[in-house]
Amino acid sequence: MSTKQERVNRYAEALWLAQLERWQQAFEEAAKAVDEKKLAAILGDSTKSSADKATALEKALPKEFPTEVVNLLKVMIDAGDQALVGDVGGRVAQVAAGKAEAQKADITSAIELTEKEKDQLRKRLTDEYGAGLTFSFSVDPALMGGLRVRVGDRLIDNSVATRLAALRESIASVVR
Repeated sequence: MSTKQERVNRYAEALWLAQLERWQQAFEEAAKAVDEKKLAAILGDSTKSSADKATALEKALPKEFPTEVVNLLKVMIDAGDQALVGDVGGRVAQVAAGKAEAQKADITSAIELTEKEKDQLRKRLTDEYGAGLTFSFSVDPALMGGLRVRVGDRLIDNSVATRLAALRESIASVVR
């Protein structure tokens, strides 16, 4: 037999998950509506007021659309963030599934990496940190060689520039 608190928690969680699922579906519909040519043109038109954009959005959405989502969409449109609707919907889906926010892997190299090299890095980092990483690749010639990889708050700096700086510091400390 479950305790009173366990039953209360089960009901609260069921309500929360139902609401998240409703919002997730609403964001999927909103993303489709925002991507439609006519609405996308209105939302992207800098000459239109936020009120005109909100009105166009309301007309494009079903009448029974969740009020909370409509209000959030209006705030996003007013801030010029209508392009983020799909991303917000994806994050709501992650929250509904109980997943933590995806970690970002920033990879900086001295030269442009080939697709094969990028795939190898993706695989290695996914093996180490788990699925759900998002990858960002950039080039910084100042590294002179090697890589600088940041995943979350962890930094792996295997660049030639950093090795030379460490060697310079080591030599300087012996000479002093």
